[in-house]
Amino acid sequence: MSRHAFAAALLLLAAAGGASAQSAVYRCGNEYTRTPCNQGGTMVDTQNSARTAAQRAEAQRVAAAERKLAEDMERDRRRAEAANRPVPAVDLGPAKPASQAKNAASGKAKKKKNKKDAAQGDDFVAVVPKAKT
Repeated sequence: MSRHAFAAALLLLAAAGGASAQSAVYRCGNEYTRTPCNQGGTMVDTQNSARTAAQRAEAQRVAAAERKLAEDMERDRRRAEAANRPVPAVDLGPAKPASQAKNAASGKAKKKKNKKDAAQGDDFVAVVPKAKT
């Protein structure tokens, strides 16, 4: 068990130790809960703690350090999210040649001369041919 997990378990047990005798704590594998386990759980005696004052102080110090680290990480995440706002898409249509974009921006759009030029920028549309009768 890692040092942080051990300290967190000690903190949990210390908090449960201050609770009333009605509140039982169960160990279900690597998890502590107030509800009985389905299988393989053991009841933890929280009334007669063998922890020293130094162990309790260390558990409180670790919990405070982890709380501060979590707050720092949340603050950094929020700053990064605020700095990375996506730019909304304006037009997702087909790209226009630079000459058409320049003319459209100046308000001088050229008239289309023939059907071939008109269909060049349009999307393909499939048409079912008419049946011969």
